[in-house]
Amino acid sequence: MSVKLRLRRMGNTNRPFYRVVAIDSRNRRDGRAIQELGHYDPLKRPATVLLKEEAIFAWLRKGAEPSDTVRELMRTKGMLLKWELMQKGVSTEEATRQVAAVLDKQVPRVKRPRPSKKAAAKAALPAPA
Repeated sequence: MSVKLRLRRMGNTNRPFYRVVAIDSRNRRDGRAIQELGHYDPLKRPATVLLKEEAIFAWLRKGAEPSDTVRELMRTKGMLLKWELMQKGVSTEEATRQVAAVLDKQVPRVKRPRPSKKAAAKAALPAPA
């Protein structure tokens, strides 16, 4: 049995909410999961991500493969770096310290405000005299 760590879609139409689950790779996307490992809510600003680190590491030790999206969520939380450090033989405490240092150095991305076409047209008009 091949286990994957992937997202299960929940929520209503146009209101997605995802759970991170360990699931047999042959099951469908929203099929029965072996274990729930966290959740991801992309609609909140900033997006909410909660991952159960110990449970995910336990599945990775057993050979589970994360999907691309779950791998990216782990990367943003620093868990992927911690996992790679632990694989190289670094102690858990030292890996945690190194990950915290790297995350502190990171500068959060600032999105440029993109005004709507209506606001851009309004700004382009000359001021009334």
